[in-house]
Amino acid sequence: MNAEQLWDTTMNPEFRTLRKVVIYSGTEADRVFSMLMGDEVPPRRDFIERNAKYANIDA
Repeated sequence: MNAEQLWDTTMNPEFRTLRKVVIYSGTEADRVFSMLMGDEVPPRRDFIERNAKYANIDA
């Protein structure tokens, strides 16, 4: 992403939303992050399908 895209999508204070994230277990966060960014699709798809109901999407 170039600097202009980063500004437009993330950094511009008129449009960005900041959310506080609290990590209770670094070990669990690392496990989930590794699974979501890993090469194996089935565990990632299962995770997304099980947790999609918690997404707040403004589409």
